[in-house]
Amino acid sequence: MGWYKAHNKVFLQTGRLVGDINHILISGQSDAGKDNAALNILLSLALTHTPQQVNFAIIDGKGLDWMGWQEKAHAWHVATDPEQIGDAMARLTAERQRRRAILAEAKATKWDHYQGGDLPMLVVFISELLLLENAVGSKNLTSWLNAELTAARAFGIRYIIATQNASNFSTQWRSQISLCMAGFQPLDSSDAPNTTMTAKELAERKLVAPSKLPSPSNGAGGVFVLVQSGDGINVRTSLISDQHRDYCLNQLPNLPKNDLHIKPKMSIDNDHEVLANLLNIGLEAVNAGATPTPSATLSATGRYTASQSQESAALQKTATRSADPFLPSNHDRPSATIALPFEDEIIPFTEQRRIIEAARSVSSRRQLCTELYNTTGGVKFTWVKNVCDALGLLQTTATVGK
Repeated sequence: MGWYKAHNKVFLQTGRLVGDINHILISGQSDAGKDNAALNILLSLALTHTPQQVNFAIIDGKGLDWMGWQEKAHAWHVATDPEQIGDAMARLTAERQRRRAILAEAKATKWDHYQGGDLPMLVVFISELLLLENAVGSKNLTSWLNAELTAARAFGIRYIIATQNASNFSTQWRSQISLCMAGFQPLDSSDAPNTTMTAKELAERKLVAPSKLPSPSNGAGGVFVLVQSGDGINVRTSLISDQHRDYCLNQLPNLPKNDLHIKPKMSIDNDHEVLANLLNIGLEAVNAGATPTPSATLSATGRYTASQSQESAALQKTATRSADPFLPSNHDRPSATIALPFEDEIIPFTEQRRIIEAARSVSSRRQLCTELYNTTGGVKFTWVKNVCDALGLLQTTATVGK
């Protein structure tokens, strides 16, 4: 987490994401060193754990600080443009629900007890919370954070959330934060929202409050107060230069080239509508302390849907699919009118994942269908075809040329 001095010696303060820290809030004004602090954490995890042990989801609407991670085997998903934020949030909800189904099938009460070996810890870093609010709206963001942070820990998902100031965000999701890492704030009224303690309470513990820290404008970036369970420490993080970052990234394994095609950015038409539905379904159960049931699936017609009970007037909608990964980026696949699914057309999450994973090792959709379902037609081939269509997998020459 950072370095501190005691008894004329320098020590490194560390933490564990299992049995110690759940979710982390990193706050501080501009140039306080939030992204650098997160980079310290993620690189430390990546350099000491394999992709089979830990994966990362990075949502960075600024788009510059996390370049180079997309090609790394540790990267589960990287969103670096504001227009990708809604899709990334929906993916994270779907992944939590997928993990819930896997744990339920294995009769494991939580991720820590699961022995399957196929669910690495997923560490989610959100670079600037305000960008998410701008993308999906305050109400949707609050609902999503309340749901995800409440349930994520049990499924092996940890959130690291960075923002300049947490004062104006909901206290409900903030109650799920177990470690506050607070940098400089210009007003003492911001001390408690960002650390859970007032300046007086921090001083009683011989801690320097965020409002008392030196300003980053004076070259004091990277100085934080860490607060966990009523205790804390002041630290300074290591500065990772661009050269250091590039060196560390070069030590990490890359995605195999034949895996690059299975991680396209899925386009969801009307992200706000879809995301709002995803957030609202099961939210009351989360607030009541229950675990929500899956609320979004990939339909057999090739698009995401948040509900099986759509109004009949909305059964047809025009959607522009994502660019084909086998063609130049400016060669978009044609628009298609895609029907929303009926109940019997829903593709289960577990089958979606099986199809996506099997696509790594086969050369055609019919081969994939044969290996998974011992058939080359019928409903199961429809599942294979439409999952592959939605994600641009195993395109044939004829399909690409359309």
